[in-house]
Amino acid sequence: MALRFKRASVSIDRMASLVRIADTAVDLRNPHPEPRVPDRVKSSAERAAVGLLIVDKPQPTVIFTRRHPSIRFGNQYCFPGGKVDSADASIEQTVLREIREEIDLTASRYEFIGRLGQYFTQSGFCITPFVGIVAADYTVALNPTEVSGLKEIPLIDVLDPDQYQLMNRGANRAHYHFRLKDFDVSGPTVSMMINFSEIVSPCLP
Repeated sequence: MALRFKRASVSIDRMASLVRIADTAVDLRNPHPEPRVPDRVKSSAERAAVGLLIVDKPQPTVIFTRRHPSIRFGNQYCFPGGKVDSADASIEQTVLREIREEIDLTASRYEFIGRLGQYFTQSGFCITPFVGIVAADYTVALNPTEVSGLKEIPLIDVLDPDQYQLMNRGANRAHYHFRLKDFDVSGPTVSMMINFSEIVSPCLP
């Protein structure tokens, strides 16, 4: 399954304008060649939210956290976020709470500019990715029980299809990985990176 974007340098303002007009009601596409998520899985999916946080620098970057090795999918890089809690009044409160609990991010400017729809996983989650802008003066305090590290990746590399490699996983099944030197992202996170890139980058003809 081909990626639907091409490498481009996208300004923060241009990216923000495209995110703000994105259709939030759509199901984000699964870019991996694999069976579709069954309707029965979608109907009972647990809701979750993640923050795709972009640091407002002359060369913008994207924040990734590394999961603590003792928790599920340990040592994998992902966006900060997690499951909806019964006390959350909205899905946006979920992502704000999760970011606070995982990395306690503070900055002179920190705002969400929109969300991208919802992404269903084979394992039974419905994830809403929010896109946020964070000032370069941000600070974090990592929760040592959940996060073992934090890494910034250049936005222009996230928007580069050449950084995404399709890895075969048996008959009629393959998954994309984002690989940059010693940094590797897979699973739902890479799917949301691809969806984001297809929204804010020039489309292929």
